[in-house]
Amino acid sequence: MSQPATAEEQRRREERKARRAARREKRRAFLRTFRWTVYTVFLVFMGFVAVCAITGIVTNIEQRHPELDIPVERPETLAELDTLALRDCLAALETLRAEQQDHVQKAFSAWKDRDSFLQEYAAWARPWRRRFEELGVSCRLTEYSYSGHPTVGTLAEIYRRLDLLHRQHERLVKRYVIENARTVTELNELVDRARALIDETSP
Repeated sequence: MSQPATAEEQRRREERKARRAARREKRRAFLRTFRWTVYTVFLVFMGFVAVCAITGIVTNIEQRHPELDIPVERPETLAELDTLALRDCLAALETLRAEQQDHVQKAFSAWKDRDSFLQEYAAWARPWRRRFEELGVSCRLTEYSYSGHPTVGTLAEIYRRLDLLHRQHERLVKRYVIENARTVTELNELVDRARALIDETSP
């Protein structure tokens, strides 16, 4: 009587082992499918990002800079920047410099509240920075070395210092907002109140 029971138990154990093995294999198959799906989605996403980046770069290179009339097309070599192109680059740098100086003088000479000050700064800074960076591309002003091309190297030094001034201007804006904006707002409110009080007492 014990032999059949032992055989039956052996058969059940084998069935349980087979079921566990089948479950493990199913999990492995699921994980393999899941991993390959994730890899595929990731690769497709990276391909999409790469295509967008390349398209953006190519589109940017083919654009023209209407405000400065400088073609945003990067020359293959520094030698391709002839005298006319160098004059255009210098004129564009001078234009950007004049705009920067004019904005600094106007921004900090008027009594504006915090929101007006920040809105005016943002409306000026973003387009200026975009044109500045496009000019750096079109005139090759962001190279590591200008050996044998002193004129372009000098223009690049101007470009770097304009960049530094712009960043310092941003720090001034932040400092102004932190330290002075509330005082300016209170001052404007007091002036308005004084004017209203005087108007009330006037005959």
